[in-house]
Amino acid sequence: MNQTLRNKMLARMDEVRAQVAERDELIEIIAIALLTRKNVFILGDTGQAKSAVINLFRAGITGANQFERLMSKQTDEEALFGRLDLSSLIPGGVPEEVLEQDQHYQELRRKLEAELQAGGPNCASRLTDLTAEMEQYRKALAELHSGEPRIITKGKLP
Repeated sequence: MNQTLRNKMLARMDEVRAQVAERDELIEIIAIALLTRKNVFILGDTGQAKSAVINLFRAGITGANQFERLMSKQTDEEALFGRLDLSSLIPGGVPEEVLEQDQHYQELRRKLEAELQAGGPNCASRLTDLTAEMEQYRKALAELHSGEPRIITKGKLP
């Protein structure tokens, strides 16, 4: 590890230590997780300042990501890991995740939205053409992705 990164991390750790008491071990664990680019799972009773320490630490780190979920006995697997995308099981269905990531489909969608806002003469004709093109492209995507069960993981642990 280069000396500059080490010094920055030690300085950040000292800043957090100055704001919370008796959380040295947690602060070190967070620093290690950041430096090794690994995840850390923190389990403990309520009121132990776990989230506060993480939020303080993260506030001084540019680009640090955090996934936080309050867990209880009633927390199920879907809340953590995601749920089955039923549209991925329907013949001809295209998972929303696939549509969001497809650049051509998103470009067609932007054109359609612009046309809706513009209006004017021949608007209905252009809208019909654009929606037909989008539907044809969506069917092609459905052929590529049909029968692949997918799990919706956006905003979840994975």
